[in-house]
Amino acid sequence: MHVDSHVHIGQFDEYYYDPTEIVEIVMSSGIREMWFSSTTSCTDSVRYTAIEKEIQDLLTKIPYSPETVRSLLWYSPDYIAQGVNVETACNAIPYKGIKLHPYANHWDFADSRHNETLHGLFDHAAKNGLPVLIHTRESGRDNADRFESFFAEYKSAQCVLAHCRPLDTTLSMLEKYPNVSCDTSFVPQEHIRQIVSAGYGDRVLTGTDFPITHYFRTKYPEEGQDNNITLREQYKQDIERIVACVKGLSEK
Repeated sequence: MHVDSHVHIGQFDEYYYDPTEIVEIVMSSGIREMWFSSTTSCTDSVRYTAIEKEIQDLLTKIPYSPETVRSLLWYSPDYIAQGVNVETACNAIPYKGIKLHPYANHWDFADSRHNETLHGLFDHAAKNGLPVLIHTRESGRDNADRFESFFAEYKSAQCVLAHCRPLDTTLSMLEKYPNVSCDTSFVPQEHIRQIVSAGYGDRVLTGTDFPITHYFRTKYPEEGQDNNITLREQYKQDIERIVACVKGLSEK
């Protein structure tokens, strides 16, 4: 595994995952390229200026180029009232993609401002060859087809369905839209197997969701699990899980 397409830094509930520590753990584990976004983006009353500073500070501290440690602009609807423009944001920070989280951040398609902003984000991604990473879950608010109309309209935007949920909807989106991919973060091996068996193996990106994996392991450990696991050991196990999954599929 050489690329981790799904990493986070920042505040997640009561935990703060130090950005430089996360990057050091990931990049010292044999990863050649990581894509990250800040979970501080889904805290209450967040200001984009705080996110911008968090990422700018990180990029100036680490010994890696923005082409190696790639940041995603996690855009929240709250930023609309703050006057955050995607072009301006990407001029200030070398963002390499866009992140949308329709569960943590409520996108209201009935709100013309929200729709206009989403069109601007997808249009920017399409024109600049940037991926749009989209959180999915089975809540209805963040099903894999939530942004289907944008997949259809912005065919040059590479849209990545994180977590592949629900699986049947993910498979439908992969079938209908060549510009849709998915990742392995928090995805059961059986679901990945079904995606590969359906012929979409070349559209499965390796991603861990680290350190959110650590959060759930320590906060809600399964029976017999050590909830005192270190971040470094957690990431080692995250990689081993993905590598074993991908290797198992390649041997089928």
